[in-house]
Amino acid sequence: MNRDTSLMPGRFNRQDWVEGSPGEVSLEPTPEQAQFKKSISCFATGVVVLSCEDDEGVIHGMTANSFVSVSWQPLTVLVSLRPGKGSRILSRRGRYGASILDHDQQELTTHFSSKPASSRSEAFIARGRVPALRECLAWFECEIVERVQVHDHTMYVSHVKSCGNRQGAPLMFYASQYHKAVAAT
Repeated sequence: MNRDTSLMPGRFNRQDWVEGSPGEVSLEPTPEQAQFKKSISCFATGVVVLSCEDDEGVIHGMTANSFVSVSWQPLTVLVSLRPGKGSRILSRRGRYGASILDHDQQELTTHFSSKPASSRSEAFIARGRVPALRECLAWFECEIVERVQVHDHTMYVSHVKSCGNRQGAPLMFYASQYHKAVAAT
């Protein structure tokens, strides 16, 4: 990672990160898939931005809500990604940053989950050996220790090398909509 500065630009294009095009994959869910989506959306999750550098030192980020704690000994998390540029970069680099979004950062989900409407880039800071958002509720420096292929996704099992947090309330995703959680006291 470039250590000359702690502030680094990020860029993201969802189409670059996820393989497939409308001609290759049916965008219409089957009735079973539609029911599954409706049912699984009843499980509230937080929202995280995953970030890593490519081979040229450019930082890429993507929004995910499939980031979960697996174990405390050793500290382990899991994230699930579809095939694409993001998955390839994570696999090649072997590490990534994860930034849990605060309740007032909903605009970042749009920026990192679709092609940005403008050339605006977000600020990242070096946290250990990985980039993470400068402003976030919590951050994790993750090192991939295992990849598990499950159908059309790869699950990355990762050890947490360092982490930190600040006071606040998380941005929540529930019933296919964003919600603001109440801050813990």
